[in-house]
Amino acid sequence: MKKLKRIAGLVIVIGMLTGCTNYAKQYDQNTLVVNRNGSFVEVSVEDFKDSKVKPEDIESYVREQVDNYNSNYGNDIKVNSIDYEDLSHVKLVVSYKNVESYDAFNLLECSLTDISDTDESQLTGSYTSSEDKKAAPSDIIAEGKGKVLIISEATDVVVKGSILYYNDEVTVKDGVATTSGNKNAVIVFK
Repeated sequence: MKKLKRIAGLVIVIGMLTGCTNYAKQYDQNTLVVNRNGSFVEVSVEDFKDSKVKPEDIESYVREQVDNYNSNYGNDIKVNSIDYEDLSHVKLVVSYKNVESYDAFNLLECSLTDISDTDESQLTGSYTSSEDKKAAPSDIIAEGKGKVLIISEATDVVVKGSILYYNDEVTVKDGVATTSGNKNAVIVFK
C-alpha cells in the first residue's frame, strides 16, 4: 500500500512538472494563461544576447524578487522554470495564485471578475463576439455567466475556456487573444 502511495505521489509530481514545462515549450512569446480557478501562468520571453548579464544573474534576480514578494505577501507566486540556454530567447514561467498577486508583482492594474460583478461602464470600446459579430456591452452583461479579464499590457492571452467577446484592443487567432497595450483590453470568456 505504501508503495502504491509513493508511485501515485510520484506520478502527480511528474504531471505537475510536465505541465509547467509544457508552457515553456508551448509559447514562444510573452503569454498570460488564465486558468478557470482564477490563477495565472505567465510566460515571459526576453532577449539578453547582447547584454552583459550572466545567466546565473538572471535566475538569481528573479528568484530573489519572487522570494521577497512571497515573504511580504504570502506564497502566492512560484517560479516554474527559467530557460536561459539560448540568451536570445530566455523564457521565464511564473505561476500566480490570482489576479491580485499578478498585479502587485508586475505593478499592473488588471482585473478578473465574474460578468455578474462587472459594471457596464467597465466595458470600454467596441466588441466582437466569438461568431465574429458586433456586440454591445449590454449583450455581455446579459450573458450572465462567465469571466471578464481587463488587461492593459501588450501580451498574448490564453484562457482555459472559450472566448465569448473581446473589445477592439484585442485580436483573436487560433484561440490566442493578442492585446494591443494601448488601452484596456477586455476579454470575456466562459
